[in-house]
Amino acid sequence: MRKSFVNPVILLTLIASMLFVSSCETGEVDVNDSDLIGVWDIGQPSVDMKVGPISLMQFLKTTLMFGDDQAQALVDALTAEFLDFGSGTITFNDDYSCLMHTGDLEEDGSWELDGNELYLSVPGDLPDDVPLIIKSMSSSSAIFEWEMDHEVDIDEDGSADFTATIIFEIDLSKL
Repeated sequence: MRKSFVNPVILLTLIASMLFVSSCETGEVDVNDSDLIGVWDIGQPSVDMKVGPISLMQFLKTTLMFGDDQAQALVDALTAEFLDFGSGTITFNDDYSCLMHTGDLEEDGSWELDGNELYLSVPGDLPDDVPLIIKSMSSSSAIFEWEMDHEVDIDEDGSADFTATIIFEIDLSKL
């Protein structure tokens, strides 16, 4: 009689490996075109600014030797530039057109979804080639993130110019 022998350690390792691999998430939110269709209220965005791996505030104080008040004033001024994007509504239509209302402005555009990346084409607001990343989405709310590089000119001779990464997080609520 021949006995089949499988090392229990190898078997347990294989099972654990398969369970581990199948339980790993890619971090990508599963979104369908139909999930976006409708009118969404655009909440006030949060803005984070970095220069390389450090915050803009830390960069200004440690690298450019700004004082606390001077650094805070520049961060506040830059943040104010980018907070204009919030408040209003955006309507995603099933023909891939969209309508954005912000303040007294109304802009027609188009949209395209690729996985969890939303590409908006709305005049004057966002570059067409930089997607909004859908971080989370339910039937009534969504969180989008958008990242862009921004040249900061703080003196006339260009000696203290630098590039900051602006990271927007925008909350949407379905109406």
